[in-house]
Amino acid sequence: MNTTSNCVTGTHMSEVWAVIVSIALFMIIYAYITAKIKERKRKKARAQSLPFVEDNVRLGVKYNVFLNDGRKFLNVELLGSSSVEEGQFSFAGWEGMLVLKQANHKRIFLKQSSVRYIEEI
Repeated sequence: MNTTSNCVTGTHMSEVWAVIVSIALFMIIYAYITAKIKERKRKKARAQSLPFVEDNVRLGVKYNVFLNDGRKFLNVELLGSSSVEEGQFSFAGWEGMLVLKQANHKRIFLKQSSVRYIEEI
């Protein structure tokens, strides 16, 4: 009798675990879908109040670059950003530096995080 009751209890446990896993899976899917819907509504409201601008800095255009510490580089051209390759010396660990060109054709290398804002001339 004891053996029979253990077998019956074992089959019910697998059903209980199946229900628990199903509920957990349903909650994850529900949370994902509601987060996506909420994000879509937020983007739609944002676009109606203040639309996003697709414009960005461009090559060949003159800019005034203002740094966090108050220094500024006026009338410079943006050349791009640099990346450090393996084995190449990186000055003070500054990967991804912003490269500018002055009117006298000398280059300026700036840590991207030091730039406060860039003004197009």
